[in-house]
Amino acid sequence: MSKELLDEAPSIKVWDMPTRAFHWSVLTLAVLAWITSEAEGALFWTHLAAGYGVMGLIVFRLVWGVIGTRHARFHQFVRPWRVVRTHIQELRSFSPAPFLGHTPPGGWMIIALLAVMSLIVVTGLFSGDDGDAGPLAYLVSPWLADALGEVHEAGNGLLWTLVVVHVGGVLAVSFLTKDNLIRAMWTGRKNNPERFPDPEQNTGQAADIPPAGWLRTAIAVLVAAGSVAALLWMAGP
Repeated sequence: MSKELLDEAPSIKVWDMPTRAFHWSVLTLAVLAWITSEAEGALFWTHLAAGYGVMGLIVFRLVWGVIGTRHARFHQFVRPWRVVRTHIQELRSFSPAPFLGHTPPGGWMIIALLAVMSLIVVTGLFSGDDGDAGPLAYLVSPWLADALGEVHEAGNGLLWTLVVVHVGGVLAVSFLTKDNLIRAMWTGRKNNPERFPDPEQNTGQAADIPPAGWLRTAIAVLVAAGSVAALLWMAGP
């Protein structure tokens, strides 16, 4: 199907701008942090700045998971194990049901990625070795700083393992459901809305999500910025 026909096809708004901005921003900063993970000197400060950015984005996403639009909220996409198991069985039989928001396994993958990134950020703040150290390493003993540095590195390996699994799952679901999830996370829209029942009522056709709204977006941004500012203050000059 041509791009023109795709653009003209009936579609539904699923992902708000803050959710999409978080997704692509945290990916960019995580890649930058990985590239500079063994850097020293000036490039270490790039790694540190990327870590601060990831921390702010995590805080933003945690807040947005409570006050954001429908499909961004944790209670909407963190589903019981029986639902996850059913969807995995459907994937094995190559006939997964389409989901308007995150799929059941995808929802738990979001939680896993946030948890691992949080672990990496926290251990990075306190880690230390013979070279550059985290900004809060002075608060812990040298042996603990070294141990946290090891956890920091191990967490990085776990993170990228999860990313590979996540991307593989996205590609598999996109292929099996004919639902381009990567494009949807970029544009915010999914085509052929008649496939999706209303996730709240389970009747009728789902509708576009409402606008994110400047007030709740500002609240999430201010909380995230405040957390980074507090950390910078603790880190000192």
